This record gives sequence, C-alpha cells and structure tokens, in this order.
Amino acid sequence: VKPYPEYWNLLLKRGVKLPEYRLDDLIHQFNSQDFRDLQVWFNLTWFGYRAREKKPAVGELLKKGRFFSEADKAALLRAQLETIQEVIPLYKSIRDRGQVEITISPFYHPILPLLINSAHASRAMPQVSLPGSFAHPEDAEAQIRKAIDYYRALFGANPLGMWPSEGSVSPELIPIVQRAGIRWMASDEGILFKSLPGEASRRSLYQPYRVGCGESEVVMAFRDRNLSDLIGFTYSKNPPEASANDLVNHLRNIQKSLNGDRDPLVLIALDGENPWEYYPDGGRGFLSTLYSKLSHDSNLKTVRMDEFIGEHPPRETLNFLHSGSWIDQNFRIWIGSPEENRAWDCLKKTRSFLKTAAGKESAVPREKQQLAWEEIYIAEGSDWFWWFGDDFTSDNDEEFDRLFRMHLSNVYLFLGENVPDYLKTPIALAHDVKSTMEPLGFIAPALDGRITHFFEWPEAGYFNTRPLRSSMYRAEGFVSGIYYGFDLKNLYFRIDPLLRKQNNLEGLEFRIRLLTPREWIISFPVKYAAEEQPFFLLDGRPKSGSQTSRRLTSIASGSIIELAIPFADLEIHAKEKMEFFLQVQKGDLELERYPRSGYLSCVTPDQEFQQINWQV
Repeated sequence: VKPYPEYWNLLLKRGVKLPEYRLDDLIHQFNSQDFRDLQVWFNLTWFGYRAREKKPAVGELLKKGRFFSEADKAALLRAQLETIQEVIPLYKSIRDRGQVEITISPFYHPILPLLINSAHASRAMPQVSLPGSFAHPEDAEAQIRKAIDYYRALFGANPLGMWPSEGSVSPELIPIVQRAGIRWMASDEGILFKSLPGEASRRSLYQPYRVGCGESEVVMAFRDRNLSDLIGFTYSKNPPEASANDLVNHLRNIQKSLNGDRDPLVLIALDGENPWEYYPDGGRGFLSTLYSKLSHDSNLKTVRMDEFIGEHPPRETLNFLHSGSWIDQNFRIWIGSPEENRAWDCLKKTRSFLKTAAGKESAVPREKQQLAWEEIYIAEGSDWFWWFGDDFTSDNDEEFDRLFRMHLSNVYLFLGENVPDYLKTPIALAHDVKSTMEPLGFIAPALDGRITHFFEWPEAGYFNTRPLRSSMYRAEGFVSGIYYGFDLKNLYFRIDPLLRKQNNLEGLEFRIRLLTPREWIISFPVKYAAEEQPFFLLDGRPKSGSQTSRRLTSIASGSIIELAIPFADLEIHAKEKMEFFLQVQKGDLELERYPRSGYLSCVTPDQEFQQINWQV
C-alpha cells in the first residue's frame, strides 16, 4: 500500500492502527468514489512489472492515481483476464524451447505420506496422538495421476519432475512415483540430513541421489534452505545489486568447498508463496541483475533438473528416506492436534461410506459416484488441515472449516443420502469463547417471554452475538444476545431474537447444543404458535438408531425466549463443566451459529458458588 501515495492516503483516512470498535463509525467517512478507488488500487497493485509495461490500461491507471471511474475499473478487470490467459501459453512456449522445466505437485495438494498411511506420522513424532489410521495409497496415486493428466492436457507431454506438497516424502511414496512415470522429485535439505547415516556434511547436499524402496527407485534432489530463504525473506529488503552479488558469492563458495571433484547441483526452491510482492519493484532489479551475472559467469550455469540428471546420473544411493516435510521434518502441521485429528476422522468416515456405497449394486449413476470421489480428493488437500489446530489461524478459519465439511457432505448428497450429524458440527471447537459477561450469581427469572424487570437476568452470563466488527460482514442475523445462568436446580437460557416480526421464520428452529459429560440438543422453533408450546431435550449422541427425547414445558416466547432445563434431566453434577453453542437450523441446513466457532462455557454451581463470587 505505502509505495502508492493515493492508496496510502486511503489507509491514512481510515487509520493505520485503530481499535476495531471504531470501524463501524469510520465507514461512514468513505463515499462511493473512495470505495471505487479502493477497489481499483487493490487490483492494480498486484500486476507485475511486465504487465504494467505491456498493458496500457494498467500504466494509465497507475498514473491517474485517483478518481477512478466504473469504466476504469472495467478496463482493469479486462487487463487482469488478458494477463491470466497469457500465462499458460507463455509457459508452454518457453518449455517447448527447453528454457525451463515445468514440474507438478499432486493435484489437490495433499500430504502424500499421510494419504498412504497416516500412522507413519509417528515415525518423526513418536509421542504424537493420532486419529484412526487413514491408509489409502491408491488416493496418493490418484492425486499424482490427476496432476499428470492435467499437465498433459496443458503442455502435450508428460512431466518428468515433482515437488510433493510441502516437500513431504516417505519410503512408501517411491513406488507410487515410479509407477506414475515421474523421473525425479525434490524435498528439503532437512529430509536429506535425516536420511543420511551419521553426521551429514553440507557437501552431501549438492548432488542428486537415487532413492530406493524395494524394487523401486526414483532420483531425488534436496534444496538449499538458506539460499531459498535469502530470496524469499531477505533480499527484498536490500539493494538488487548487493543481493544478486551475495547470491552469486554463495554459489561460488559452494563450488570452492567441493574442490572440483564433481559438478555440484544447487537446488533453490522457494517456500510456496511468491515473494516478489515484497520487493519494491516486484523483483525486477534483483532477477535481471542475477540472471545477467549468471549468464556472464563461465563457472555457473542455470540448468533444468532433467538435463542435469541426464548428464550427471546420481553416484550415490539413499537406502533410507526419512518420513517428513520441509517444516521441522515431520507432519505436525497437518495431524496430531484434536482439531486436525477430528478432520481426519471425518475424512475417513466419509470415504468409508463412499467406498461401501460404490461397491454395492447401486442405483446411483456412475457420474454421481465420480463426483463424490472428486469431493474426497478435494478434502484430502493439505490446506484444510493447515488451518485446523493451533499452529496457524486467519480471519477465515470458520469458512475453511465449513467448506471442508461441505465437500464431505457433498459425498452423501451426490449419493442421495442425508448428511450425518458429524459433518454438521464445526471441527474447530477446541477452545472456549469468552463471554461478554460471565455468570456472577444465582438467578430466578419469571419464564414469561418478557423483560419483566431489571433484576431477572443481571447476574447471568451474557454473549453479544454482534461483536464490534460484525456489522461490516453481515447486517442481519437472528439473535442479538444470549443470556445464560442457573440456580441450584436449573439451567436457564434467554435468547433475544432480531427477526421476530418478519414472516420468513416458518420452519426455522433454534438448537442449543450442550456438552456436559453427555451431549444434549435443546430444540424449539424460532416462531411459536403459542406461548405454551413445549420444547425437546434430545440425546446428542444416541447409542441406538432411535434418538430419545424428553418433552419439557418450561419455556415462554414473546419479545424474548426464556427456558429452563433441570440439571437432573441433564444428568450433570456440581462443579462439572458445561459447554454450549446456539444454532439456527432449517432442516439439515445451519443458517447461523453463535458463537461462530468454539463454545460458551460455565461450571455447574454448588452451594458455595454465590458466596465465592461475592467474596471475589
């Protein structure tokens, strides 16, 4: 943002750093022109330096800077599409003339060793807690085959090399790669050093290896992590000439350290995300200077991997290949946490269902079965598991969770079956959500569906369902707040609806999912025909095919909804933890969830609860 004064001014108008509660007020300071300028700048700054030169619309808008029109925006979006459409033909052209080698990764970016057998994660993490074993090498093979087929459709030839997702490898992957016709694959130096016996020297890094498993073998090369990270994270902060000189000097020093006993191979592989947006000029100065220096240095040569292997076949064999990825040489990012393990269990259950259904004499058309298998392959992608657990988080964790379960749910829908409950509950539930206010004391509300007097709910717990930033994302909702509290005998809930006067509430249902030592579902309609209508307490995890329920009448609906559930019916005792969330359902479809992820929680009170809270 900052390199572009007009873009930067828009950020300054909003404020670079400000508390979230101010965003709703500040949004009114921006007019339609501001938002249009923001839209154009957001798209404009992602164009690389070549596109800025070749596309007149891009250069003209950069000069204009502000007061963009709808016609300007449309021209920019056309330039985007034109640029994207030129990428594959350009890649094919430079590939066909031998200037580059284009490799593949498995189609939906799965962690192949975990598809082959998730239990293999314990090799590098002996103490890890793992889900039930997921062991489907045929899926790993399918993911590679799909990538090869797509490559062939684009370039009219088969790929020779592969970067397995996240550099993840294991011995069992070797036969699969060989059968697929892949000649070589690459991973991180950490994998090599854990695969070599004894203390490994860095001299061992700069050569290809034969890697065997049984009767199968494939060639592997391992990246120099330091050089890769210099390009990815360091050189963007330094002058292009100095950065290019530094990299060339590193390469010369590597060459000297090997004493000329062979032609060394230095593999540089950047970590996933493209680093060029962090360079002031998109990387142009650094890349141009670097390639110029390499072209004029008789001792350094850029080379395709297939070319190098053809001229310099591996002289050494790895008889052992460590099972791991480029991150810590293990698979902890994608398996081992409660959320990740639950996601693997969901994947395993859904795949087992599909396998069983596909193996029967079924009326489900073959096309539907193929669509269902595609959903499984999509759900095997590594990025779903990347965002589960505590390692990484984003503003979109709930969406990733929902989309992952949506793909698995589609398997059932394609086969004409109902979606099971285990795919209706968010996976990312391993944390409590802080209430706006915790319960402070016992309450005794009159269950009449009205705010009778102030002293009914003041010491209850309270959760504001519309946090300070929520109106920027969704203007409507079903509930404005949730109150919860207790006396010694009952658990109380109060729900403050937002849409009570609208006519589109037919068929909608509130469900409070309550986790005590058991799991319960408290179910009642959003729109009541009469105040005396009952609600139902359902066993959330019935042991048999039928779901037991209890009919309760301690509920009232008016301007608010109030209800009480006896602790005896919940089979819960003093000082036991309760966790819950509220859903708005229409049949099997979840319309809203409060909180969006996680639980609200409290502890069942005992006789001393009120006294302790008063002392505090």
